[in-house]
Amino acid sequence: MYTILLRRLSFLFLLTIAISSCNKGLLDPTNPGAIPLEDVWKDIKLTESYVSGLYNDVPGWDYNLYNNITDEARSNYPGHTPNQVVIGDWDATNDPMDNWDSTYNYIRKVNELLVQVDSTPLSTDRKESVKAEAYFLRALHYFNLVKRYGGVPLITVPQSVEDDPLVSRSTLAESFSFIEAELEKAYAGLPETAKGGKASKWTAKALLGRSLLYQASPLYNDLNNPELWKKSADASRAVIEAGKYALYPDLKTLWLTPSTNQESLFEVQYKMPEKDHGWDALVKPLRLANADAGQCSPVQELVDAFPMSNGKTIIETGSGYDPSHPYEGRDDRFYAFIAYNGAKMKGTTSGPPLQEITLEIYKGGVDYDANPTNVIYNTITGYYTVKAVNPENTIYSAGYSSTQPWIEIRYAEVLLNYAEAQNEYLSAPDASIYQAINQLRRRAGIQTEIPIGSLSKEQMRALIHNERYVELCFENKRYWDLRRWKQAVDRLHGKSATGVIITKKADGTFSYNYQPIDPNLPVFTERMYFLPIPFTETTKNPNLLPNNPGW
Repeated sequence: MYTILLRRLSFLFLLTIAISSCNKGLLDPTNPGAIPLEDVWKDIKLTESYVSGLYNDVPGWDYNLYNNITDEARSNYPGHTPNQVVIGDWDATNDPMDNWDSTYNYIRKVNELLVQVDSTPLSTDRKESVKAEAYFLRALHYFNLVKRYGGVPLITVPQSVEDDPLVSRSTLAESFSFIEAELEKAYAGLPETAKGGKASKWTAKALLGRSLLYQASPLYNDLNNPELWKKSADASRAVIEAGKYALYPDLKTLWLTPSTNQESLFEVQYKMPEKDHGWDALVKPLRLANADAGQCSPVQELVDAFPMSNGKTIIETGSGYDPSHPYEGRDDRFYAFIAYNGAKMKGTTSGPPLQEITLEIYKGGVDYDANPTNVIYNTITGYYTVKAVNPENTIYSAGYSSTQPWIEIRYAEVLLNYAEAQNEYLSAPDASIYQAINQLRRRAGIQTEIPIGSLSKEQMRALIHNERYVELCFENKRYWDLRRWKQAVDRLHGKSATGVIITKKADGTFSYNYQPIDPNLPVFTERMYFLPIPFTETTKNPNLLPNNPGW
């Protein structure tokens, strides 16, 4: 399971990009492949570079998997990985969600730092803060394992040939408790604030709130221990009451202003030419495509979840929703995240200049099916994604040349985590829950507040779940939410996602016909709530058996 530590730094510096806190942004040490690992710990700059390199191991922009395997979106290419996941065509030998080996390799690097940091020439204070950063990163990596597999082996030192490689799994409770302890140590040693891409004490506290939220949720909380909800709420409340973060006012540029964004608690940063991603290319229609297109088509279920600007759902009496003009009067998140028929979109096919188009997503429309041979490159649901897209980017291409950060933890999530945990702990929602949710909805342009005391616990739960659905769409949260709530079977299994077929009438108006779009019904069975430990790992280490139920 665990790769023995290589004694040279070539694997680290040649395969990772270190994002440093200096003005240069990305570190480029001289001839790094020639530096033996033992020499790193003798040099302050190289030690700091090693620390920065660890941040690069944090997962960032996902190409097209997690957005397209729930009720958020679909990939337009039939043979692509997410479409195989949707129909349940994966197992312990071929699991696209598997992160076992890569994450334990990341953990090994963190463990090596924790073993060596006291021997470095760093100042005493810096040694302690480096340890705190390492505790945070190790907790994040273990959280990403535990949410997938449940209890996992807890390895805290770099293994050598003398160590027993057949490590057994810790229990689920032990694994969550380890993450909690790591984050408490991180909180104690991290600074109040940190430069972009690095962790502060409030980053650690926010991640603790998230981890405890998962632990308290039905999938992980068999005994329905209410105190776990309280602990999660307390952690998120501490972040809120610290007063250091706020909702960024402009949803369209939230991901485009990393240096002035008070909403971001922790992000994975990108900078050309050393490190980039392909989000801007991934989501474009063919007219604006550069080697990639249309791979995240929002489904109608998500579109319908966005409230009206008066705060009511589209099926609620008095909402003002007009089925003949379904895209009018929605909240600001809808317009910042979803591109629909008649919406404007910017882009280019091969570099500057930019062009702005009006989307034609109707039968015979150029962004839908005007050219039958190109249908595969356009939306399959009737919608495109514009969330976090940089409309001024003129050099995007497949997998490259986008640099907006991946915001792993933002203040909106903290508010939602708090509201959910507090609501689940109490018998009825208190004023603080309404305040958190109303704050989010005000930023979305909804001026009508939900009156305190107007909702039952169950009604508030439904509202919070829907707010997470729309607010955090395409941020790799929905798949894990449906799993931890144990709602994935009911919401996904055997239920096709829906798209819209729009017809342009002679008078220039449009009609809307909503149809299932999955060629094969989605599959999500009980055993899929926990991923299987990979077959390659259980073959090497039989102490990892039995595998998770059903696998």
